Amino acid sequence: MLQDTEQFDVDAGFENGLIEARQLWSRMGTMPLFENKRVLEIGSGLGSLSTSIALAGAKTVVGVDIWEPRVAFANKKVRERFPELGNVSFVSTPVEQLDPSDPFDLIVSQNTFEHIADIDAVLASFRRLLAPGGRAYIGFSPLYHSPYGDHGELRAPVRLPWLHLLAGQKRVIASYNRANKEAATTLAQCGYNGHKPATFRQAFRRSGLAVEQIRVNPGEGRLKRAAMACFEAIARLPGLEPYFTVGLYVVLRQPQTRA
Repeated sequence: MLQDTEQFDVDAGFENGLIEARQLWSRMGTMPLFENKRVLEIGSGLGSLSTSIALAGAKTVVGVDIWEPRVAFANKKVRERFPELGNVSFVSTPVEQLDPSDPFDLIVSQNTFEHIADIDAVLASFRRLLAPGGRAYIGFSPLYHSPYGDHGELRAPVRLPWLHLLAGQKRVIASYNRANKEAATTLAQCGYNGHKPATFRQAFRRSGLAVEQIRVNPGEGRLKRAAMACFEAIARLPGLEPYFTVGLYVVLRQPQTRA
């Protein structure tokens, strides 16, 4: 796969990510109190969200990303941009292998769950790593079957809603391979799980964590909120939910005592 530096300005991406962190909490409808908390981020990417949480006073923040070049960038960027921060670090250790002996008060994840192949395994790790009463804040969009759910992977001259579904998975995979010099044969190998909203809901409900919130299609600004409200109404019609559910913003809670 091509390095991020070959595809976009990673320094600008980090700065934009600090702004997008505020967008996450807006869409969640709440921002947790991070002061003196141990926080784990899943899918930390360039490190912006974890950095913003560290700046908010967290005791410890650990960002996990399976792509080592991003982990290296995030660690270097934080040292350069915020040298006063000693409470944030990034690792490429798979979440399933993290040590549960010092559990986390909070787990956060932004725009990652639409890429994870084994949702059940990751949620089982949440159950293992969260302290009693701890919460997971999971926000992600766009889902694959929504209007632009391929994240632009098709690379068509004109972006049209649902064009990736009309084109079919083979063309999306071929476009991914050309752009990244890869030989993927499945959508999952391209980084998209293709799950529909019902699949995510079922995974959340069987995770053993209490589902406190599932917000559908929140947005910022009057026009976007109106559009997302229309999408949510259409999504209630039989068979249309996958195509009009753009994002899910979920809060899960660890029971005070484990079964």
